Amino acid sequence: MPLTAIDIEARFESVLRPRLRLLAADQPLDYSEKLGKLGLDSMAAIDLLMDIEDSVGTPIPDELLTADTFATAQNLLDTLKKLAVA
Repeated sequence: MPLTAIDIEARFESVLRPRLRLLAADQPLDYSEKLGKLGLDSMAAIDLLMDIEDSVGTPIPDELLTADTFATAQNLLDTLKKLAVA
């Protein structure tokens, strides 16, 4: 059974945070902050993509693998939620 948008939102940050090497564990995640500024580089983005597909169960189609999708946590979360209801 696929996850709902609410399920994805509940799991999202726990999947994302380990890939943000410049975000302290006790620091809240600002969903509008650029993920690159928080330490997400191209290699970490690939790992994040795999983590998302494994944990959330939502594959991201190739046409959505863009800099804009991975620009902020909010962009990425919005993309995943749209895919969940599609």
